[in-house]
Amino acid sequence: MSKMKKILFIIVLSGIFIGISADPVPTPKKEGHVFSDLDDEYKLVHYFLTSNQKKYYKSLEDDGKKHYLEAFWAAQDTNPATERNEFLEEIKIRIAYCNSHFSHFNPGWTTDRGRIYIRYGEPYEIMNETTSMNTKYARKDYQIWKYRITEYLTYIFMDLQQHGDYRMIYSNGDDFEGSWADWHMYLGEDFNEGILY
Repeated sequence: MSKMKKILFIIVLSGIFIGISADPVPTPKKEGHVFSDLDDEYKLVHYFLTSNQKKYYKSLEDDGKKHYLEAFWAAQDTNPATERNEFLEEIKIRIAYCNSHFSHFNPGWTTDRGRIYIRYGEPYEIMNETTSMNTKYARKDYQIWKYRITEYLTYIFMDLQQHGDYRMIYSNGDDFEGSWADWHMYLGEDFNEGILY
């Protein structure tokens, strides 16, 4: 046997031996939660739940709640054939974005804009505006978020205290959200509602 063949033989044999004797590589498992705290996990999941689902969850004991949350994430998995839960991974990315862009006095994922961003992702259009002088209140900054591709949703978030914590005052098309009864008053008499469509 030539010297080169002997070296190749030893390398192949070593590879087989190492492969047989080595511990198997652990397969990553699907994670069934985002937060370790049960209350935080529920605050996140309740963004997606109907009122009946919320009532059911509240009727459960702690073990049942943990199981329910794990089952919720598993049910959202867009490709159960893989070890990864792509939906859960996307939600984690959205939480990181919210915490980076919307945090003020609270984590960004718990804010009004965070809730909508986590539920629907990046808006199709964001309009940054300031109210006119014709409002009942002092001039305030506000944002109009529009979703127009897979949903037809519109939101107005206003910086009521002028410290960057935008609150939702208007929602259209979202059964989970509502509008303030007097939302027009915050925007002024000259507000053009046509820009919401």
